[in-house]
Amino acid sequence: GVLGGFYRAWVRSLNPKGRDRWAIVEPDRANWGVKGVACILKAGRECVTAAKVFWDMVVQLERAGYRAGNNLFGVPYDWRLPPTENKLCADLATVLHHITNATGHRKALLVGHSLGNLQLLHCLNNVFGHETLSKIKSLMAIAAPLAGSPQVVRVLFSGAEMVSRLIISDAETRDFARQMPAAYMLLPDERIFGNDTVLSLGTGDPLAREDYRGSNADIESLLRKVEAHTGVETAGMARTYRQSLQWVDAWVAPPVPVVCVIGQGKPTHVSFGYCEGWPRSMREEPCVLRFEDGDTTVPVRSAESVCTHWQRQKRCLSPLSTVDSHRYRLERYRSECVDIQHMHCKSHAMESEGEPRGGDHCSEFHQRILLKKPMIDMVQSLSTNLDALETRFSARAQQAHELSDVIAWLYNSAARPLPSVASMQAAQAAWRLTPAASLPAHPSAKDAADTLLACWTTLKNRKLYEQALHGANSVKSHAAIATGDVKADV
Repeated sequence: GVLGGFYRAWVRSLNPKGRDRWAIVEPDRANWGVKGVACILKAGRECVTAAKVFWDMVVQLERAGYRAGNNLFGVPYDWRLPPTENKLCADLATVLHHITNATGHRKALLVGHSLGNLQLLHCLNNVFGHETLSKIKSLMAIAAPLAGSPQVVRVLFSGAEMVSRLIISDAETRDFARQMPAAYMLLPDERIFGNDTVLSLGTGDPLAREDYRGSNADIESLLRKVEAHTGVETAGMARTYRQSLQWVDAWVAPPVPVVCVIGQGKPTHVSFGYCEGWPRSMREEPCVLRFEDGDTTVPVRSAESVCTHWQRQKRCLSPLSTVDSHRYRLERYRSECVDIQHMHCKSHAMESEGEPRGGDHCSEFHQRILLKKPMIDMVQSLSTNLDALETRFSARAQQAHELSDVIAWLYNSAARPLPSVASMQAAQAAWRLTPAASLPAHPSAKDAADTLLACWTTLKNRKLYEQALHGANSVKSHAAIATGDVKADV
């Protein structure tokens, strides 16, 4: 009817490659960007229900006293485009500098959800310099498909429900997704799903059956076949997929502390079967061949495997204890850079607005995890400096305390595991006996070996770290005396 025609025209206008004057999704930056992250897509003036991403969380934070432009900011972006084409990194850097220069806050907590975390990884690992990174307290990665989701293969192949099948068919959703470059960032990573069958075609005929695994080669082969059977409208799918592999390497940990929040407790589809062969299967509703634990969209192992890998890398520029001293200093964690928190949709602590504790919280958990009370409590805990609520709080003392944590972390987690100075000297002596050492060196590299050894000696010098810790403790002592609390942090 008329409503269906309106929605179809609306979906066509979302095509990032189209010529329609509404083709560019302009993020709503009103109210310091908070409106733009609360609702990422509108139909006319109304927010699409499925697009109310941070809507409920923003409402709850505002009830708790957070105010836009003071301690609550949003950074909306064109989620259809890859991070190399949208303005997320530039806008986020602008907001971070404004927060630290104009509001009195020293750092900001980044809260990302789903695809937003992959977009943020590009900014953190490939764009931001040390000055901008120093303004980030931590990244809270919620429901992050760091190793992708097999469900995206199904969406690109045959579609899935977006608004309502009574209004928009799966085929129309599929055609829109194929034109959305950022969707290819969500395809399964072969390091996790490379040996798993994610799509099986012609299951009704064993002789004609085709299985596609989550490997790069199989996914590219599948996309090329889709292009061959559909024509001009899908040209470039395989090329876009290859490009997406270069946009962000999720296996490289970001240089900031991270809290990975992983939803679980809901059977999540990871393998799909189609009875028909080519090309009829692309118009077929698949049957689910296999489930895994997850949040309805992202399997647990997609986020958990990558976050566990980040824990071993220890790439953060400051430890988790500088994020929340009450949460991380008093407990022993396997990593000082990354914390992994699992949220089970059937947990007794799970509740939200309109859904009491003990109710069914598993429906659409991937998106609705943002409005659950344990999640909102965690955001408030990590973003609030509880020490500042004390009567005799000293900002200088806290900064000195954070500096002590950083110095201790640098020595224990970074400098101490390095090989000894003697080992470095032995390695240099062995290198001087090789033919490469006799080759003429560039004038700027004439003293490179001696400079490297001097730097190595400095990095391994424990006394320098002890002197730095002593200086930080002196600042804390003076700050404590100035506030009248001699025992505070001394």
